[in-house]
Amino acid sequence: MDWTTFVPSLIGAGLGTTIVGAALGSWLNYKYELARKKREASVAVAKFLGEWVKPYYMGESSDEERWKLQTDYWENVLRLDKSVVDLLAEVLQNKPGGPNVKDVIVQARKVLHGLSEPDIKAAQIIHWPNRKDSLKT
Repeated sequence: MDWTTFVPSLIGAGLGTTIVGAALGSWLNYKYELARKKREASVAVAKFLGEWVKPYYMGESSDEERWKLQTDYWENVLRLDKSVVDLLAEVLQNKPGGPNVKDVIVQARKVLHGLSEPDIKAAQIIHWPNRKDSLKT
């Protein structure tokens, strides 16, 4: 092989490697962004639920706090996996015997970690009562 065929073949190999490297880099970046968005959505669920139970600890909420909670809920609906949205809707309806906050956290964790089955049970999640209720015991 002479230099007129050797040099272009090196350049072609480098270009092919560059294209493969760029494609691989794009794919890895895409996967990283998906994982980051799942983490952010899961954290948003926890923050939303914390705000939702806040009146239980702090007393009645203002209209401004309720407006913010409503806005946060809509944002969560756009971000979250449908299974979490469905469960969250059931929790927010406060139906007797329905799922609770802990159930939403378990489901969000399952989705976040890509599990086929939850790795924790709702009973394992600690939920402190407000001080007024804890003094009754």
